[in-house]
Amino acid sequence: MIKADMEFFKKNYIKYGLIMSGVTVLCLLLMQITGQNQTFDNKSPIQLIAQFVAPLIVWFFGIKARKKELKNKLTYKQGLLEGFKISLVYAIVSPFIFMFYYLFINPAILESVRKIYHLTNTSDAMIIGSDMLAQFIAALIFGTIISAVLATYLKTKS
Repeated sequence: MIKADMEFFKKNYIKYGLIMSGVTVLCLLLMQITGQNQTFDNKSPIQLIAQFVAPLIVWFFGIKARKKELKNKLTYKQGLLEGFKISLVYAIVSPFIFMFYYLFINPAILESVRKIYHLTNTSDAMIIGSDMLAQFIAALIFGTIISAVLATYLKTKS
């Protein structure tokens, strides 16, 4: 049973989806430490890295690792599918990272999130739920877009 569970975590897309989740945790931690934790709309360098640079790097290495597993033969479709799977893992995990952050680390930032979503008279639970859904959808959409671009670059040339 335990061996089967460990095999699950050795899957490339699980590994890289969890790596991106770890990067998200690290970026939230850095925001806390540096005091840039009052809002998500100030576009601090940490947020820019977390939103744009880190996903490109993680997805690139994730798709490249899949190519290596396939003996350096990767079709566009295989690259896109691998990137989508990484996106799906991240989309499932990341909303819970933010939920934990909002509930236990920085509940005060919910006011900023409330303003971003224009949900002024709603409960914290509704804000958190809305943000979790937005995180899920955004991770799938943007992860798939990144995957499409990277799969074009990483596919085996014929």
